[in-house]
Amino acid sequence: MQLNHAFVLTLIAGSLVACGGGGSSSPADPVVAVNPPVTPVAPVTPPVVPVTPTATGDNTGSVSARFVNGDNSRFVFTSIGLQSNGKASTLVQDTSGALSTIGSIVLTGNPSVTREISGDAAFAQGRWFKGAFSNSSGATTLTGNNASAHYVAYNVLAALPASGTFTCDAGTFTAPSYTGGGSVPSSANFGTASGNASLSFDGSGAKVALTIDASAGGSTGKVTATTTIASAASSSITGNYLSGGTGAQLMLGDGGTGRYLLLAAYKAQLANGANYQGVATFRCS
Repeated sequence: MQLNHAFVLTLIAGSLVACGGGGSSSPADPVVAVNPPVTPVAPVTPPVVPVTPTATGDNTGSVSARFVNGDNSRFVFTSIGLQSNGKASTLVQDTSGALSTIGSIVLTGNPSVTREISGDAAFAQGRWFKGAFSNSSGATTLTGNNASAHYVAYNVLAALPASGTFTCDAGTFTAPSYTGGGSVPSSANFGTASGNASLSFDGSGAKVALTIDASAGGSTGKVTATTTIASAASSSITGNYLSGGTGAQLMLGDGGTGRYLLLAAYKAQLANGANYQGVATFRCS
């Protein structure tokens, strides 16, 4: 903020006063009224305002580009007791890169908060943390505890390549959220995840090998999957994903020219019996 300091000079006009003595023909010396000295106004130094840290309720993460929603866009959405995927006929992405509408699923609330926002022109990923989302089954309130909803939107490949082996990056993850089981402190409502993956193509489809390591509250768990995805628009479900145990749902996406996406919605049971879920996206080229 720029401060403009005005220096105000008050001038008192002097007057000449002539005084005549009786019978004197010589004029008296003039009396000059002297203006008082002007004292300049010292500039005011503005107070130092400390930078306020980002509030815990704000969105976190960012995207390198807005997601380009094509004709074949799909989504995966998972929350406690809910797994949903389908065609993303409608997507609304705000200036932070977060999605607030995914098909018929809509996030509302004041505040509505999304964590671990990530993505580019090929995908959009995040975790709804606060607010409420509605879908065909009703409404679910997210209070900033473990009741998060994880999502990723992507564009389906037009077709699988006939052959090729591709190297995948270290992946982009949402923070896995606690869904039940075990005995964990509230500080372990969310954990961390990392992983690796490989992707190759042959006449049978896309051969995928995936490992995700999840940890929270001092305990760890691992998700492993080796599977074949038969067609561009299909997915593969491994382990006990649908029954709430350790497993994953794997899909392929179009990552742009010469690149492919491997997308995973996963559930991991840690050594202490606690269950966590999240989503991840690997770029393979």
